[in-house]
Amino acid sequence: MLLLHMMSRLTGIALSVLVIAAVASASTLVAVNILKSEETEPFTAKVDFAEGNNHYTLIEVDEGDNDEEKQVTLILHEFVFSVTGELDTVNWDFGDGNSGTGAIISHQYDEPGNYVVTATTSSPEVIESMTIDITVNLVGSAEVDNMECTCAPTAKDTVIDLMALPLEQSIAGYVKVEHDGSSESCSLRNPLQECHIRVIMQWTEEGSVIGQEVLYDDTFRSNELVVDFNVENLELQQGKGLQLRLETDQLRDWHKPSAEWYNTVLDE
Repeated sequence: MLLLHMMSRLTGIALSVLVIAAVASASTLVAVNILKSEETEPFTAKVDFAEGNNHYTLIEVDEGDNDEEKQVTLILHEFVFSVTGELDTVNWDFGDGNSGTGAIISHQYDEPGNYVVTATTSSPEVIESMTIDITVNLVGSAEVDNMECTCAPTAKDTVIDLMALPLEQSIAGYVKVEHDGSSESCSLRNPLQECHIRVIMQWTEEGSVIGQEVLYDDTFRSNELVVDFNVENLELQQGKGLQLRLETDQLRDWHKPSAEWYNTVLDE
């Protein structure tokens, strides 16, 4: 009987220990789950696309008075920035002198270039910040008024500004010349009156030409001519620029020039 009584007591003690252990384990599990549920998502900042293109378009309109009116359209790429995490306030520095506030915000850059965007969040416990690198390139196009022979008394300069900026960049594109049909077709002319075009790449400083390279200088027997150009690793100082100049030596030529190009901003 004594042995049975002792075994019964031991069994009761063991069960009590198991119950206490189970309760403690459950309490620990609840505590861990509570801690996990209270963990917040880490602070991160991002942008939809880290590289975008501004679009520049120039159209010259001549209403017959030989005085062209320039119509310029500039469409700016819109970057969308956002952050993750439970945040009180998010302040943005877009790297171009502008700033904003909000968990999701958009911004446009007036000038091509490389920019560093900084997102900063603050709370009573901590201040965090993160940076994003942004690149803005330029896609350009131009349609200028009919060019005239340089020998004509009223001849005008036919110049296309490639909108180069004081930063490291590469510029590639083409210039196209179309005969406008106001004189005899280029394909029907005799050899002495063939259509002619001269395409010159010019470097400028404060509006004055300081250097140039002839890309094309020849006659042609088609009603359309395309000349490609490519300038790599171009780095200009403030006040300097790059332009295309178009000329013809044929008095009877009336050409309609246009151009398209891409300014790629290089990493600093």
